[in-house]
Amino acid sequence: MSDLARVWDLPPAECPAGSIGHDWDPFDSLRMHEVLGRARATEPVFYAPAIDAWVVTRHADVLSILQDPATFSAGNANTPITPLPPEALDLLSGGGYALEGIQVNCDPPRHTRIRTYAAQAMNMHRLMALEPEVRRLARAAIDGICGQAEVDLLRAMTWELPARVIFRLLDIPDADAARVKGWATDRLMLGFSRTGAAAQMAAARNLLEFWHYVVALVQARVDRPGDDFISALLQLRDGDDSRLTMNEINSATFGLLFAGHETTTSQSTSTVHALLSEPGLWQALVADPALIPAAVEEGLRMYGAVANWRRRVLRDVKPGGIDIPAGSQIVVSFAAANRDPEVFDDPDAFRLDRRNGRRHLTFGNGIHVCLGASLARLEVRVMLEELTAAFPAMRLAAPGPMTFHPAFAFRAPTGLRVRPQG
Repeated sequence: MSDLARVWDLPPAECPAGSIGHDWDPFDSLRMHEVLGRARATEPVFYAPAIDAWVVTRHADVLSILQDPATFSAGNANTPITPLPPEALDLLSGGGYALEGIQVNCDPPRHTRIRTYAAQAMNMHRLMALEPEVRRLARAAIDGICGQAEVDLLRAMTWELPARVIFRLLDIPDADAARVKGWATDRLMLGFSRTGAAAQMAAARNLLEFWHYVVALVQARVDRPGDDFISALLQLRDGDDSRLTMNEINSATFGLLFAGHETTTSQSTSTVHALLSEPGLWQALVADPALIPAAVEEGLRMYGAVANWRRRVLRDVKPGGIDIPAGSQIVVSFAAANRDPEVFDDPDAFRLDRRNGRRHLTFGNGIHVCLGASLARLEVRVMLEELTAAFPAMRLAAPGPMTFHPAFAFRAPTGLRVRPQG
């Protein structure tokens, strides 16, 4: 079954009057921390009728769920939060869209098999070898920014750079960047946003085009193997479907061409905004670049690009003392867990001296922990190193919060206007 199909197992639960579930808008990234912080303190597990799911906010509970795949299935992780109209489902299935659950949204033993081969193809050496290219791309973006009094940093650097890095991993030409970024936005809107039928149909058409692009890309590596992630998967497959099927390779490539750069775009943009919003933080990095790795971790903790993720309960459970029946949807809120005062002192402060910053859950935990975490950290670190060196006086064009795409799982900024020269 395609990951776009959605099946409800239970009637909606009741949301008690006065519950935080009535206040929480799962698509509002701006008010997210205000509501989730209140929930974590007073109603740490609450029912959200807007998405028919139980939301878990405390770090210990979220971690426990992530580490128990036998009880909490990942199979619903990518199911559209807004059900697709029949016309969109027919368009996709009739057009050959055949995305399978892989890694992020499948369970053992299949998950174990696929992840083993994906990890071998995306090995640490291959990822770390990309650092010179990341730095070259960052410096090229900075060259384009120099001389401008004001610029949208998302469009000038953080939007395209992560895609070009993934392109190096997959051996894709840079000329395809705009198309792939556009398709990734369609995937974000179709799977994780609150959209109407007309917008869903338009996104479905683009998603189908995206799928055919990926299938052709994989076939090109079958015909002419190279030194890239897809070719490595094909070599590991060695013609044996019991290792990997061709459609699993198609699906893994499709997933990487979405999650492999869209989240890093959001993460780097949010981190720069945070550093420019708090007095003294940017100047601290300019004065001591050795603090940049700590800034990367605090950005991940406080403003993680992946804010919420889903699981399906396979047996009756009682997280936080709340009875939740088998078949229910659960949302593990990384955003709430990452500011849990039981784990992080002064949790709402961006602190460069935090000793346990890496205990954040932005990359998940357990068997589904993000394979690309080291690459994401590398990219954000290099961008901060190059930006602080080139623009020590950079500031926001206008103080205040960013605007975001209305996406449930992701905290995705729409832009970041800065004055590079101060």
